Amino acid sequence: MLRLLAIVALLAGCGARTEAVEEPAPPPVHVDTAVVTSRVPLASGTAELEALRRATLSVEAPGRVVALDFEAGQRVSAGDVLLRLDVGRTAVAASAATAAVAQAEAAVAQAERERAIAAQLAASGSGSRRNLEQADDAAAIASAALATARAQSQVARRGLTEAVLRAPFGGTIIERRVEMGEYLGPGSPVAVLMDTSALRARVLLDPREALDVRPGAAVSARVFARPDEQFDGEVLRVGEAVDSATRRLPVEVEVRDPSRRVRPGLVARFEVVVGEPASVLTIDADCPFVRFELTQVYVVDAEGVAHRRAVTLGAVRDGRVAVLTGLNAGDRVVREGQDRVLDGQPVRVVEPDRGEGGARADRIDG
Repeated sequence: MLRLLAIVALLAGCGARTEAVEEPAPPPVHVDTAVVTSRVPLASGTAELEALRRATLSVEAPGRVVALDFEAGQRVSAGDVLLRLDVGRTAVAASAATAAVAQAEAAVAQAERERAIAAQLAASGSGSRRNLEQADDAAAIASAALATARAQSQVARRGLTEAVLRAPFGGTIIERRVEMGEYLGPGSPVAVLMDTSALRARVLLDPREALDVRPGAAVSARVFARPDEQFDGEVLRVGEAVDSATRRLPVEVEVRDPSRRVRPGLVARFEVVVGEPASVLTIDADCPFVRFELTQVYVVDAEGVAHRRAVTLGAVRDGRVAVLTGLNAGDRVVREGQDRVLDGQPVRVVEPDRGEGGARADRIDG
């Protein structure tokens, strides 16, 4: 009997303690407000930087190198003499051609005088028609010989010009392929010249975003080798057709780098302006989460109850993501603490802590 009374008393005490347990407090969360902001529409792509101009320089005339006025890494201006070939034989040939022109000019003058005399004799009846025709033929032959001599003289003089190699544009010699005294044949490569005063790139953009891009549109580039620097530029040309391999629209852009901070061959991320500024609804990029293969957010109503809502998102920029569907301006969206929230349950909205200087501390304890 005493044991039965003890069991009853124990059960009564357990029931009293159960009734004393309170409901759990709503979980604390930080929220962000969906706001409408003005954004410039951008399309982005990754590409390799290329030099504005690049050329492999070669000689057109044969000869031995007698002067070499450049080194790899040297800056040159347009028209600078880079190399000279031995012009001994070429100079002799040019002198002979000049003399041949003078001789041909004298022959033409003599043939013209003889034709004039033959014409006078034929007119007075003292000379035959046949002699006049022969004089005409001789003058024509002399004129043809003069034209040939002049052409040969031009070729010889061109040989003198081709014996001197000049820089076709300003830039940097990135490779030298010849040594002093080396004999070169026509077409022998001598150097590689690169103009890096501006850089270009062929960027492939999503046509759904970039179909309306126009030449002259602003471009910004961030080189992976210099992540903290931004380089500006513009669109030069837009491809007429979508690339068949990538199904993307090729756009040629130019990047300005007056301080020469980057080099051809580096890879950069490009953002191209593809339209006029437009109003976009945005939230903090930490708000969305994926559940059941859907992108969702928790929206807190006026009574402090969280409701799960599916959203469609756009581009992320400056820590905020564009919301295409699913939210309205002014909606309060849970930014931190989503793992503690249940759909349809109340939450406690807390303000983020402010450290020294007003910095936001986003950590929620407990």
